[in-house]
Amino acid sequence: MEKIILKAQVREETGKSSGSKLRKSGKIPGILYGHKKDPISLVMDEHNIREIIHNAQTENIIINLEIEGVDIADMVTIVRDVQHHPVTGDILHVDFMRVAMDEKININVPVKIIGVAKGVVEDGGILYHSIRQIMINSAPSEIPESIDIDVSELGVGGTIHISDIVENYKEIDFVSDLDMTLVHISAPKEIELPEEEVEEEGAEVAEGEEGSAKEEKETEGQAAEEQKKEGS
Repeated sequence: MEKIILKAQVREETGKSSGSKLRKSGKIPGILYGHKKDPISLVMDEHNIREIIHNAQTENIIINLEIEGVDIADMVTIVRDVQHHPVTGDILHVDFMRVAMDEKININVPVKIIGVAKGVVEDGGILYHSIRQIMINSAPSEIPESIDIDVSELGVGGTIHISDIVENYKEIDFVSDLDMTLVHISAPKEIELPEEEVEEEGAEVAEGEEGSAKEEKETEGQAAEEQKKEGS
């Protein structure tokens, strides 16, 4: 795993106005907590943290913090939360949590669908993927970028539960319920006509049948008249 280093300083001033001033000067506020130690308010260069987050291959970014004036060896942290501006998307605040590389932690990992289901391609089924994240318990060095689910051979009516993929991830423990459904292929839905259209269609059929019966009666009447004429 690539070692990512981020330089930061202890933030002396706090509050909304202070945070706005920092961001205007190209800095981002943050906080470091965890391991039953006092939290430390931080400030870091906006460009550096943005580059790290943008280039990360996973949401669970492990960072070695180098805090100016704080002499702590191996300050290994994981990014727990990144707050973004709702309109511009700019980073507003970053939460870091202290971790030990040999200590397991609970963390959510994204679920990634691999391949195209046979039941969708061949039978027109509908794939339902409702679970986007799974909580696992793992040492930081063993956290996967994603939990990959291959659906290529899944047919209509097929389902994949967490229990079905446990063997693929023996190095981690799943905290989420093993019976949880990750993916399901449903049969294609039949197209149902609205009631009005069904009634109109039925009326047209009835009208057509009535017309046919009338034509048959007229034909039979003409045949009877011709027979009378022949008899006379």
